[in-house]
Amino acid sequence: MVPLARALCVSEISRFSENAIYETELNGSWVIGSIPQGGYTLGQVVEACTRFQSETMHKDPIHVTAHFLRATNVGPAEVRVSVQKIGKHFTNLSADLAQGGHTKLTSHLIFGDLTPVPDEVPRSLAAPSPYARRLPLLNHPSAAVPDRMRHVWRFRSLLSWSMDRTILARNAMHSQTRAGTEIIGGGGAEWGAWCELTRTEDEIKPSSIPFFGDMFLNLPSLLPESEPASHGTLDCWFPTVTMTVEFKARIPSSQGYASRTVGLHSESRFLTDPHGRHNAHVEVWTSPSAIGQGKLEAGWRDKQYCIAVVDQMALTLPMYVNHRQGSSNKVVTKL
Repeated sequence: MVPLARALCVSEISRFSENAIYETELNGSWVIGSIPQGGYTLGQVVEACTRFQSETMHKDPIHVTAHFLRATNVGPAEVRVSVQKIGKHFTNLSADLAQGGHTKLTSHLIFGDLTPVPDEVPRSLAAPSPYARRLPLLNHPSAAVPDRMRHVWRFRSLLSWSMDRTILARNAMHSQTRAGTEIIGGGGAEWGAWCELTRTEDEIKPSSIPFFGDMFLNLPSLLPESEPASHGTLDCWFPTVTMTVEFKARIPSSQGYASRTVGLHSESRFLTDPHGRHNAHVEVWTSPSAIGQGKLEAGWRDKQYCIAVVDQMALTLPMYVNHRQGSSNKVVTKL
């Protein structure tokens, strides 16, 4: 099993002034069923574009929009990067991931500089402002206990998570969020957890963020048995169709934060036919410590900040579709 940081490595094979081609390998350690996890696949594109921008003024990924055109497969892939525009504050890139001569994923990326600008009027919301978004997880990771992951997630030995039971309780039919005879707004479900890379040699880097933004329990899986849309979800695959990632800040490097752990919070409001199409909004937060470690300190919550927000549209399909696509479109792996 290959740690995430190493599974996100790319190699430049050609480069000109405004375009480049990178080769990579979609690793079999990071698949769901038979198909590489969508966020992990997008991470390969972010890694290639970060390499492309490494010698420029705009080194930080700011925003990514991706469309998944076809299911990817374990094996070699190419990422083709092209410059669309270079401006004063941002560089716009397009990037496609291809396998076997077919474009599997197409994306548009914005790069910039996430360094705070000194001596300017502050244009951000942060604690102690009452308007600032706070960490939505209720419990400190030191008190967290790891939960089981889905058996179809092949990477479950490389990852650990602990779900927030208080957040999950809000999804119950008789919770306060659904009380009353008339519901205005509301609906959907939410989920939260601390999530951690278990290998000590692993690390979280910008190209890891799409993977974490794709790590949550999908809306059909959060519904009670009284809802027909929840039936059979243990044998379902939730492929990503579109995904956007907005990077809010750089990944922390100080000892005050965990290096392999993040907080995740998701909200999903709509589930519609055909194909059980549903949305998800995921926030990726810093963590003060690893799961089951550290100690509770006063004010720990206000020190955490949001690294990225991720939105996606996903489908609800039988798992046999996953296995069928994984076997019919196999890519020959390099020796």
